[in-house]
Amino acid sequence: MKPLPLTAETLAVLSRIRDYGWTLSVHGMSHGRTMRLVKARTERRINNAGTALQDINIYRRYVHELVKAFRTETGERLAQAVELAIRKWSNLGLEPGLLQALLNDVFLRFEQYGYAVVEARPATTPKRRGQRARGRRSRTYGDALKRGRVALCRGGTVEEQVARQRGGAALAAVVAEKLRPVLASRRTPGRRFVAYYNFAQKLGRLTRNYSGRSLQIAACDLVDLFEAKSLDGDTLRSIAADVFGINATL
Repeated sequence: MKPLPLTAETLAVLSRIRDYGWTLSVHGMSHGRTMRLVKARTERRINNAGTALQDINIYRRYVHELVKAFRTETGERLAQAVELAIRKWSNLGLEPGLLQALLNDVFLRFEQYGYAVVEARPATTPKRRGQRARGRRSRTYGDALKRGRVALCRGGTVEEQVARQRGGAALAAVVAEKLRPVLASRRTPGRRFVAYYNFAQKLGRLTRNYSGRSLQIAACDLVDLFEAKSLDGDTLRSIAADVFGINATL
């Protein structure tokens, strides 16, 4: 796994997230409301750094990912999500120093907004008399599209998108079948299958968008990201080689 050099300020932020023990008030808040707290500060940071015009939206996507992490995670899980975000976007070519400065801006603003007060809650929720669990009828992907639960691609039809979804599901099944013997040969526990399958799915997406040297570099960065998520690097590189024929070593 590649070393991830972190500044003293970033280490202090991560330490406070891990050790303070209180939950920030933005946890559970809507994305739009949370973004409004940090938008002006992060936009000023990005512009003052002399960021190239074509890269500004990429840094904004990173900020959105940070905001999502602070909205949905706390404690150690939040610290891990933040570190993974820095690693991911650094591998994609963004400036690590600016990424960490943006993290510091986001955390400082959220901390200024305050910490949540712990409320006493009943141990159990009383069940209403005569209350019964209702079974739900399983709906297909086509039903979800027709009801607007899933976005329809612009200029496409429901039938075309359903066909693409079926094709993707069939391709995912092929990847899963190729993945099982690789994991079995390395004695990987069955409970870890989903984590390695997610890696294989993302790597398969890269093979449809890149080729040659670009694909190899992207695969190496993906291996580094999933290795940071506690997966075995040798197993990841073995999946890249045996399932996709990619040498994920530079």
